[in-house]
Amino acid sequence: MKLFLLLTVFYAVSAQQPKDVEFDISEKVIEKLPMNSAYIACTDEKYKYCESEFNSYIGYLGKWTDVNQFIHQINNFYKADVSSGFLSLCHARQMLFRCFGTQYESCTSRLQFLKKGANVTVAYQLSGVFNSLDFECSGGSVQATTNWGCIWNTWNSQSYHDAKATCLNIFYNNTLSTYDQVCIAGQGLAVCLSLQFSAAPAPCNINDLIWFECERTVNFFQFDGLCPNIRCQVKGNSFESQPKTIEEAFQRRLTHNEGLAEIHIPKNRRFH
Repeated sequence: MKLFLLLTVFYAVSAQQPKDVEFDISEKVIEKLPMNSAYIACTDEKYKYCESEFNSYIGYLGKWTDVNQFIHQINNFYKADVSSGFLSLCHARQMLFRCFGTQYESCTSRLQFLKKGANVTVAYQLSGVFNSLDFECSGGSVQATTNWGCIWNTWNSQSYHDAKATCLNIFYNNTLSTYDQVCIAGQGLAVCLSLQFSAAPAPCNINDLIWFECERTVNFFQFDGLCPNIRCQVKGNSFESQPKTIEEAFQRRLTHNEGLAEIHIPKNRRFH
């Protein structure tokens, strides 16, 4: 476990990417998230073939269940040049989606990775990686590509990394003994991280940036049909009533009965 944590920290620091948020979620939280077993079968032949095809697209030689090495290779595509980086990764993800076809959700689910010998933590992390890609490369692709420079600069700023540490500390300071509590705290975490984009300079589209970061984080909690009541939107088109501090982000979300991370207008988020 210590070696796993050290490797996780190493790759998070060296890659300098926020996609490592799902690697910071502890096993005690993951175990509160119920497992969905209502999937169509993912055949071994299909899984092995499509895993190999995707790996060839991204230049990876290992197995997906070697999760630290796998996410390290994924993170190599998050770089300043959007064409050779993010868009190339999304192309690979699109090819994987076509390869799996109707088995895509099943073959990238926690249940499937457990069947492949992964422990509960690794299965969560892998499913989170693919769920995040599903959003970033489909529902959030327009926001990502048109604002990539702004996203990249914020993700790689010291202020973002400092805030991420604070957001995660507050996340864990909440009571996380039930599934519902994890969902609500996850909503607070999404709002907390998205606040870091509110100071992005012109010509950055702040609304789209905040929505993108919020949804990207919410997706770490919403695979397997989990946490269906947390989503990112705003009442009206104004940010006047939105949380302004990290502490307020969690406080307001934890006392909000509607289950909304009130960030931006609803958008289609996943697949295709």
